[in-house]
Amino acid sequence: MGKYFTFILLLLFGSKFSLAQQNYIDHTIKKGESVYMISRRYGVSVNAIFNLNPGSENVIYAGRTLRIPKTDNTTTTPTNAVINDTIVRNYIVRRGETKFGLSRRFGVSINLLEEQNPHIVSMLQEGHTINLDISSEIAQPKATKGQHIVVKGETLWGISRQYGISLAQLEAANANRLSEFLQIGQSLVIPDKASEITVEGAYIVQRGDTKFQLAKRFNMTIAELEEKNPHIVTMLMAGHRLNIDATDSNQTEDIVDIDQATNNDLDSTSTIDSTNTVTKYKNYVIEPKETLFGLAKKAGMTIDELTTLNPKLLTSVNAGDIIKMPVGVSGTTINTIPKPEVETTDSTKTQDVVDSNTVESTIPTSSHRNNALFANLAIENSSGIYFYTPFSSEELISPKERQKMISINSDFQKYIDFFQGAQIAIDSAKALHLNFDVTLIKKNIAKSKIAIESPHNKNAILVPFSDSSSTFPQIQSNAPISIVDIESDIISNDSINIYRSITPETIQKTKTLNYLAKQNGNVVVISDLDEARNKDLILNILPEATFLQVDNAGFFKSDNLNEVLDKTKHNFIVFDSKKTIVLLNTTTALMGKLSDHKIQLVMLESSLLPKQTEVSNMRFRILQLIYPSMTDPQNQNDILKFENQYEELYGIKPTRHATLGFDVTFDTLLRISQNTSFEDTINTILSEQPHLKFDYQKTNDKTYLNTGMYLMQYNSNEGMIELKE
Repeated sequence: MGKYFTFILLLLFGSKFSLAQQNYIDHTIKKGESVYMISRRYGVSVNAIFNLNPGSENVIYAGRTLRIPKTDNTTTTPTNAVINDTIVRNYIVRRGETKFGLSRRFGVSINLLEEQNPHIVSMLQEGHTINLDISSEIAQPKATKGQHIVVKGETLWGISRQYGISLAQLEAANANRLSEFLQIGQSLVIPDKASEITVEGAYIVQRGDTKFQLAKRFNMTIAELEEKNPHIVTMLMAGHRLNIDATDSNQTEDIVDIDQATNNDLDSTSTIDSTNTVTKYKNYVIEPKETLFGLAKKAGMTIDELTTLNPKLLTSVNAGDIIKMPVGVSGTTINTIPKPEVETTDSTKTQDVVDSNTVESTIPTSSHRNNALFANLAIENSSGIYFYTPFSSEELISPKERQKMISINSDFQKYIDFFQGAQIAIDSAKALHLNFDVTLIKKNIAKSKIAIESPHNKNAILVPFSDSSSTFPQIQSNAPISIVDIESDIISNDSINIYRSITPETIQKTKTLNYLAKQNGNVVVISDLDEARNKDLILNILPEATFLQVDNAGFFKSDNLNEVLDKTKHNFIVFDSKKTIVLLNTTTALMGKLSDHKIQLVMLESSLLPKQTEVSNMRFRILQLIYPSMTDPQNQNDILKFENQYEELYGIKPTRHATLGFDVTFDTLLRISQNTSFEDTINTILSEQPHLKFDYQKTNDKTYLNTGMYLMQYNSNEGMIELKE
């Protein structure tokens, strides 16, 4: 009996050992590889590799073997597929996989993936078979005359500058080649500097073009333009190639009366002059420092008339842009778009944390927004500001150390961005002669308490992006201290106040609904076939609201819209869907009802606003869209000042995390530099930094929540206004 028992144990042990052998695969480390790179290739976590390979968290060596734990991806690979360091054969694409994900898994570029699998160039689909020779490399193509090969870090703007052509010319010449992003190795056509944006028998749609303008430009009706170009019926987009009868874009044009045009062009405005006069226009090049007001005055028009003629002026007035002006207006007029005289920055510049002595301050110019804070700065007092971070000061200062940490966990990049924005805030505060010390507290989950010995009477700890409230330690301090939470949702275990600095989306939605409740209007909620995303919240504040669903294409059933609209009341249409096509068709239907109903569009979340390239802002102006915003769209001076300063220092545009770093740090520094306590400033002073408004409200004994936001409304003519909640 004992022999049988021993035999069974040996069988069990052997089967377990065999299973254990099958739960990982061997990977031979190549020169230049890191554990992070290997983990991304196989779709496993870095910690899973560390656990299976003790010592790999410290160093790995080329030529040695790492054990890689198998994941669902490896266990579900078809049995006839072969995947190793040099070959991928008969790999079947699964649902949800992307070219980017496959390129990272197999350790190749998307270019190589597409070159060896041309059937996926247009679209990767479930069931496609992938075959790769990983060891082969795409030979770097050599550009011929009139051609440019895209390399890492290049942008369309930079390429246009390199060849001395306009961005519009470059985009027009490559309308059929461009997608959302440039690809490394992509071939671009470089047009001649004097080339027109039009080609024989065709026209490339530019940003700001509308169907009404193009129809008039090429002497046809909108219906004729759509008949010749059915791809623009649903939406006209920059880059579309149009079939036209004539290309007289260089000639003086006649704009005739609106009675001869159709009203179906939803990208045109409803304020076009309908007199029977014929006015001649010519191309005009905007000169440096010209303003919308000055251009309107020069044209002898109102701003509304000028922007109706040139819708792109609703977005911005840019030196070098071409607009239409009445014949007789003096100024530079040319037939091709000129090269703007703008300096560019190197996008590959090292993202170092810069010494504060070398940086020009970025103090918000709209100081009236913060008069109460600026007027009572106590520069004779000193204070302390602490950052709770995964980096030590040495790691944060060293680009090599920062990159090492990012290679282990890419999520650390948002901390880098945050601290680069915070650095500019620190420099700006120094320029105001504020007296403070900066200290970094490195996260250590083994510690349950942190003792702070501060020589200052007022102190603040900034806690950005802490991943778990349970790991935040108890703070013991010999001096008054406040904790500023930046998307961390930490819980204080002691008597220290916590100030949550980022307004949650729930507050934005609630404030918008409360505004609608005060208007005593008819509220209709539009959603797609899915249940309205915010139904419970809406009914809690607006119990009389009506809910109306559209199909997946965004169309209403017959007479459904008429049934919910009220001719005797102001109709607030709350759009509650993430689908752009639903927004397009919904707004089209609503604009068709404006003659009989008073209608206003509402969105409860700024994240629902699509890109302007997807949906024209003119729709929102016509329907006077109301929406909540974390940022004041009217405060462009301060926003651009910060963005320019950041790009000058770091060679890239600031991310959202960088803007949080500046706004929260600068606001905190101003508040701890007052004669009163930090809590007193929170209770009495509302402040506005370039991107965020800080309006703190107490939620319990030791917690304050920032409820600051902007409730904005598009004007029918120009700009926006802020609504009072």
